[in-house]
Amino acid sequence: MRKSLVFSLLVLGVLFGGCDSKSTIDGSVIAKTKKEEVNTNFVPQSFALITTDEKFISFTSTTQGLDFDEFKGKKAVLIDVFATWCPPCIEEIPTLVELKEKYKDQFEIVSVLFEKDKTKEEIEAFIKQHGINYPITMGEENFRLAKELGDIKKVPEMFLFSKDGRFINKFVGKTSKEDLEQYIKMAIEN
Repeated sequence: MRKSLVFSLLVLGVLFGGCDSKSTIDGSVIAKTKKEEVNTNFVPQSFALITTDEKFISFTSTTQGLDFDEFKGKKAVLIDVFATWCPPCIEEIPTLVELKEKYKDQFEIVSVLFEKDKTKEEIEAFIKQHGINYPITMGEENFRLAKELGDIKKVPEMFLFSKDGRFINKFVGKTSKEDLEQYIKMAIEN
């Protein structure tokens, strides 16, 4: 009796523990919180990221930052490079939602999905589940932008740009609300 119970538990553990190979989180791709210098000498080129609701967010990289067609002169922009399986990325969502709402007239967040295997429907469900109030972009253009922003290899990473498109700060790993808000205020004022 005892052997069959142990065997049954072992079989159940294997069946349910190994069903989703994507559920294993490789810590090497999650960024640790730290401050680091960023190469702000961007190579001028154009980007057109597509959102889950099939709108384009267009901008051009300049030697000093990013010039957003829609937001230039109106809003500071935070580029949030994230993945849906990343715990620190998910932990930051409520802070981002709150800051977006608080500064909605002067601040925009553009989340850049750093995953290739997610469908539009999966991302729409993710947006709904987490109450996200800012656009999430998908597609190959996201990876081209990640390369331009310093060849991103780990998530989360965020890049803040002023209303005039100048680079303000890079955030690596989980970032406190206080730090983000301090820099957002600076980006809005510049």
